[in-house]
Amino acid sequence: MRITQCLDGQGVARLALGGELDLASANAFHQRVQQALASDRPDQLIIDLAALTFCDSTGIRALVDARAAVLACEVAFQVVNPRGVTRRVMRVTGVLDVLTAV
Repeated sequence: MRITQCLDGQGVARLALGGELDLASANAFHQRVQQALASDRPDQLIIDLAALTFCDSTGIRALVDARAAVLACEVAFQVVNPRGVTRRVMRVTGVLDVLTAV
């Protein structure tokens, strides 16, 4: 999995994920979320899934856990651009609306 991080200068940090979010990459994703919260101190964290090609149940759990961790820090959280199989898995598991809401 590839993770690109940027801060827009207005308090919004963005992590763009590419490749696969699964058992092999969930821990790396979790670490990057923690780094973004610690180093950028954003008002909002956006997880961009436009380039994510696969997400299994472990990946869904990683997104849900990331949301909980971010909200616990009183930072807004949103997943954007889920596509294809990832979007379908999020919809079927009932987390699509929860994760994509601001």
